[in-house]
Amino acid sequence: MKRLNSMDEKALLNSFKSGDRRSIEQLYRLYQPALLFFSKRILYNYETLDAQSIVQDSFLKVIEHKEEFTSIGGIKAFLYTATKNNCFKAIEKEKVRLKRFDKYIVDFDESEDVIVSQIIYTEVISELHSAIELLPEQCRIIMQKFMEGKTANEISAEMDITVSTINNQKSRAVSLLRKRLSNAGFSLLTFFL
Repeated sequence: MKRLNSMDEKALLNSFKSGDRRSIEQLYRLYQPALLFFSKRILYNYETLDAQSIVQDSFLKVIEHKEEFTSIGGIKAFLYTATKNNCFKAIEKEKVRLKRFDKYIVDFDESEDVIVSQIIYTEVISELHSAIELLPEQCRIIMQKFMEGKTANEISAEMDITVSTINNQKSRAVSLLRKRLSNAGFSLLTFFL
């Protein structure tokens, strides 16, 4: 890393504090290689974390606080501290992500039969929802509410119509859906009703 003499430091600091782009680039060229090495050393077990991105975030923080610095040494210290803190935050986020992934893997049953049944179930649900979307408006709204698990009494209170109207619209919807749905789709519909 190239060292600056005290006159160069003062000029660079004043230029940096005023927001001069060249001084920002000079500081980046001056400290980025060491910070990148430092960041990679902290993140050595975390290949998925991007050390370069972490260092860039540290430089952005320095630029946000540029008026507060009284020396180039202060900027350097801030960069190292920000890089260290950014690395630790990234590691914590990665640990949380890995913990969630591990839980998912433990809970996930990868047997072929389970996967195939989940695909079939998803396709049948999709078929059912598509068919319901084609119903006349009141039938569609009532069937969607039944699909949400609501009872005829709850739907009646919510829509301010009688339970008998709800049941009539439900019967009409079932009749129309019977013509549009596959056997599996209709069987699933009866599960919701």
